[in-house]
Parts: sequence; C-alpha cells; structure tokens
Amino acid sequence: MKITLYANVSANGKLLLSENPGHQVPPAIIGQSLQHINRVGNLVMGRKSFENFVSAFGGIDAIRAVLPDAVFVWLSTTLETTPAYNVVSSAEAAVRYLEEKGVDEMLIGGGTETYNAFLEKDLITDVVFNVLPTITVGGVLGVNDGLNIKLRLTGQELLDNDVLQLRYKKI
Repeated sequence: MKITLYANVSANGKLLLSENPGHQVPPAIIGQSLQHINRVGNLVMGRKSFENFVSAFGGIDAIRAVLPDAVFVWLSTTLETTPAYNVVSSAEAAVRYLEEKGVDEMLIGGGTETYNAFLEKDLITDVVFNVLPTITVGGVLGVNDGLNIKLRLTGQELLDNDVLQLRYKKI
C-alpha cells in the first residue's frame, strides 16, 4: 500500500501546527490538499488535528460537501467511532482498517504524534512537504533515536509565490 505523509513545514523544518494561531494555511495548500484527499479517498489524522480541520471548515457537514466520499480515520486511544469518522488506536490498525476496505493508498494528514506513529513503525512510502516561508516553533518529525528513513526527491512544484511543495519516495 502507498502511504503518504502529507505535512506543512516551516523553512526551519518544523511542522506547522494547526492549533498555532500565528499559522494560517495558504489557499494554495488548501486547494491542493482537498484535491489530494479526493483523489486518494481517505485521510488519517490525530484527534486534535482533525478537530481543528473540522473547525476550520465550519463543521463536518461543510467538509462532507467538499469531500463527499472520503473515509476519515482518527488515530486515538480515547474516542469511539461515529458515522462521521472511524477511530483506530495505532498506525498499524489504520493500515489494516483501510486495507480491509480495499484501499491501496493512504494519506496521513497530521498531527505530529500521528506522523511519528507511522514513521516509528516504518510504514510510510512517500512524503509530501509543503514548505512555507516562515521560521517558527512547531512539531518535530522523527523523535525516535533509531529512526533513519532515506528519501529520494521525485518532484517539486511552486504552489504559489511563497509555497514550495516537495515530493519524496522512500528508498
């Protein structure tokens, strides 16, 4: 299965956290992200990131309007599945759940703990970084001392005058 880690990062390599009031996602990234989610048909996020995602769009009904067929999976140990989203307790459980649904590609959309859960289990196959021209505090990818995942650049695209998208494949 293709598993893509999709993250917004600062120029100094920090994950841009959705709860940071100083960080606004540029429209170019929002449009690109929605296209990617619609194409893949699913989105895996942590609880807090998904709550911020839902809030930013004005509610789950507004998200369903632009992502009508997407399967949403929350990585959480405390929440229960609802009609709007499915809850799993680990990265491996997310992969199993989507494999059982016949999915051959997954999109991991944040946050830091969710990204690191997939990285620590060496489950990602691809990485997409949207690099924003800001230097800030933020989340850290790769907190396990033994982590060493090699990537090969497969593409780059200027999404607007300020945002560079970098695409990588795991070697």
